[in-house]
Amino acid sequence: MPVNQTTTGRGYPLPYPSNLLAEDVQRLRDALQAIDNDVTARPTSTTVQGLVDAAVTALVASQAEAEAGSSSSKLMTPQRTAQAIAALAASPTVLYNRRPALQRGSLFYKTAATTISVVAGAVFNGKIYATATAVTMPGSFTNNSDYAIWQHPSTSALVADASFTTAPAGATGGSIVGGFHYIPSGRPTAENNGSPTGSAEILEFSIWDLTYRPSCPDPRGMACINDAFWIDLYLAGATSYAGSTFSAVPSSRIGLTIADGSSAPLVPAQYGGNGSTTYGSFTWYEASEMAASFGKRLPFYGEFAAAAFGAPEAGSRGTDPGTVIWERASKFGLAQATGVMWQWGADSAGSGSGGSWSASTEGRGSVYSTDARAVVLGGDWGYGANSGSRNAYWGPTPWSSNNNIGARFAAGHLVLG
Repeated sequence: MPVNQTTTGRGYPLPYPSNLLAEDVQRLRDALQAIDNDVTARPTSTTVQGLVDAAVTALVASQAEAEAGSSSSKLMTPQRTAQAIAALAASPTVLYNRRPALQRGSLFYKTAATTISVVAGAVFNGKIYATATAVTMPGSFTNNSDYAIWQHPSTSALVADASFTTAPAGATGGSIVGGFHYIPSGRPTAENNGSPTGSAEILEFSIWDLTYRPSCPDPRGMACINDAFWIDLYLAGATSYAGSTFSAVPSSRIGLTIADGSSAPLVPAQYGGNGSTTYGSFTWYEASEMAASFGKRLPFYGEFAAAAFGAPEAGSRGTDPGTVIWERASKFGLAQATGVMWQWGADSAGSGSGGSWSASTEGRGSVYSTDARAVVLGGDWGYGANSGSRNAYWGPTPWSSNNNIGARFAAGHLVLG
């Protein structure tokens, strides 16, 4: 019986001293054949290089991938990193939206009552305007209306249009890069209705763009006050309802029924509303919620006083207007700014000393105070000489609601790019 031993590595048959020569010759033959097969099966240098190249391609970004930024899982060598940086520096797409150095105000500016241009050096969507460029305006305007400024995707042409949902001719396939509000004549330019304008115009304080705008999602119907904050031009409407598109009814629009204690506004969706349920009242709490649903807030006393400058002082309109209309405007374009409706302000006050709990929040906790108050601003239609841009009345509680108390909302100011 032969002894069958093999190599420890590849298992080749080995001869053994006690084996017959005829037996070991066959074993040696089998071993040599196995060695030949293994040598033949070894990969060539070309095959090995191919395997290495494939592994590198799978792990390390190519120049094209580095420049395009098209792979998120591959390694970047120093050379590829340098190539990616060079490609970004040479590509205009890195200049998404940009403001010229030390530019103040919107990148669009009013050149006449009904015309607008973009400043030299402005960049929108990677398109550079090397020189001041006029915006193509609509053939006619509608008073107290918002207009969008659209940019053509390839020619960079700028076209103003009343639609915020469909690009106009001249900007087909484009996107909105700015906007403005158009108002009738009669806007004062000095204190107490002084030197009112004699013709309809673009309200320069309403001009916004992608780099200069209010902090809320919808910039329509607002004015920027001294590069500090934005405020609604119009009183909030009973049917104002925040939505995710421009088809929603904004918080600031002409012609709406004024939201007040008699015409209670819709409950926002964020607070359980369904588009038809109303609050049933219009308290400071409810006005604050409604403002928040639009990404806005109630204005502070000092903000309102600044924004209402120029509106008629020490007088009121005499009757309940019921509807948002163009009257008693301020220099900044706020309609019905004074002597029309009390307007809830953000300021509130109270003292806890010697107070007691009041369950006046509709089941959302009680208020401990001796004299909880929330300010209303501007004066209503019957307050006569007491009404004005700095008027403030601290009589109402946060849970007060009346047909002479409405609201207009404010938002922060964003400068981007």
